[in-house]
Amino acid sequence: MIIALKKSDADAFDKIFQIYGKRLYHFSLGYLKSKQEAEEIVQDVFLKIWNNRKNINPKLSFKAYLFKIAYRQIAEIFRKISRNKAYVHEILEESIPFNDELNEKTNYQSLLELVENVVEKLPTRQQEVFTFHKSEGLTVAETAEKLGIAVKTAEHHLTAAMKSIKSALEKENLRGMLFFYLYVGSDGKCC
Repeated sequence: MIIALKKSDADAFDKIFQIYGKRLYHFSLGYLKSKQEAEEIVQDVFLKIWNNRKNINPKLSFKAYLFKIAYRQIAEIFRKISRNKAYVHEILEESIPFNDELNEKTNYQSLLELVENVVEKLPTRQQEVFTFHKSEGLTVAETAEKLGIAVKTAEHHLTAAMKSIKSALEKENLRGMLFFYLYVGSDGKCC
C-alpha cells in the first residue's frame, strides 16, 4: 500500500486512513482530551502524509512515521498553549500594579481567567487574528499572510477584538485599566 501511495493512488490512501485513522484519533485524544483537536490532528497528519507521499520510505515503519508526525503536532499544540499562558502571566505580572484596591476587586487567578474567557468568546476570525498578533508576536501583515486575508481585514478584526475585550473588561468594573495595561503600550498606541 505504501508503494501505491507513493504513486498517488487514492485508494491506497483511503485504505491507510481506514487502518490508522481511528488509532491516530484515540492516540491524539489521549493527550489532548479534546475531540475537536484530536480530529484536527488526524486531518493534519493525513494531509502531511498525502503532501509528502513521494518522500515516504517504504522500508521504514510507516506506523512509527505516522505516529511521530502526530506526536509532533500534539507537542506543537502544547507549546502554543504554554506560550499563550506564559504571555498572559507575563503581562499581568509586569504591567499591573497590584494594590489593596485591586486585590479587593479581584485576584490574580481570576484576572487570568477573565482575560482568557474574553478572548475565547471572540468570533473565530477575531480570535485567530488577535492570538497570532498578541500571543505569537506576529505583525498584522504577517498575521494577514498566515490567515490568507488582506492586511486591512486583519486590522479590522484586531480592532474589533480589542473593542470587545475592552467592553467586557469594563463590564467587570475594571474601567478599562486592564485593557490599557494589557493591550495598549505605555505610549498610548495600540499593539
